[in-house]
Amino acid sequence: MRLRLVASALVLAGCVGPGLLTDGSSVSHGTTSTGALREGVVLPARGDGYYIPKRWRERKRNYGTDELVQLLVRVARRVEGAHRGSLLGVADLSPRGGGPTPEHKSHRSGRDVDLVFFQLDEKGKPARPEEMVEFDKDGNRVVTAASQPTGQPAPQSGAEATSQPTEPPPIRKLDLDRNWTLVRSLVLDPKVSVQWIFIGRPISRLLLSHARRKKEPSYVIERAATVMHHAHAHMDHLHVRVFCAVSDRGLGCRDRGPARWLKKEIKYVDAPPPPAPSAARGLLARLVLRPFRLLGR
Repeated sequence: MRLRLVASALVLAGCVGPGLLTDGSSVSHGTTSTGALREGVVLPARGDGYYIPKRWRERKRNYGTDELVQLLVRVARRVEGAHRGSLLGVADLSPRGGGPTPEHKSHRSGRDVDLVFFQLDEKGKPARPEEMVEFDKDGNRVVTAASQPTGQPAPQSGAEATSQPTEPPPIRKLDLDRNWTLVRSLVLDPKVSVQWIFIGRPISRLLLSHARRKKEPSYVIERAATVMHHAHAHMDHLHVRVFCAVSDRGLGCRDRGPARWLKKEIKYVDAPPPPAPSAARGLLARLVLRPFRLLGR
């Protein structure tokens, strides 16, 4: 009996350490750019109001913390509930086990996800989010040489070269209504705290202007403005990052960003909603947060 107790103690001792002794749920370990993911949860390829397009489905980078995966499921359902027939395109989360990938500097610890912008086609109807489309400051698709489909190769020597007509890429328009609903749902989620939404500055301006036209409460607009971080390389998608779960902090999860007292501006969502912050307070929060937003994306 004593021998069995000693053996059990040794086994438990071998599991003690950051990210090791857990209840079987996910653990985000380290930072988003240097960490790993233990017991990551897989996001199914399709669910209510969302799906993973083929390009990202084949990468098998659809693992995240319990908190992030549950957040995506809830948010997709909220957007679909507000805009019937909506389908959120989900790109990369993290690999199974986390760690580095060729495409990302972050996405290593299960707390990051890329989301495809909601798009409208030439008829103003929702377009299926099969690809990330770059938009300009007015919300119109940017057409570049890289986005133009290539024609057939010209015949080899001895034959007359003929140029094949090419079809322009389909017209796409940024869907402000559904994308704002997405951002709103992210920053107001009652269970998971979104730390950053990396997004192109022109697009964040379009979304905030749309929110003001809809007469959204000022505290919602201020919260979204604080969380949205302007990143030039994010004119074709949203990059969402969530805070470390409370249970993961003691197991090695590390947030990179604002000082802890500033997190309360964007972290805690209580009912009833908090009063709108003053313009001076909101400006101060953004000025103080700005240096931290340059840390790892």
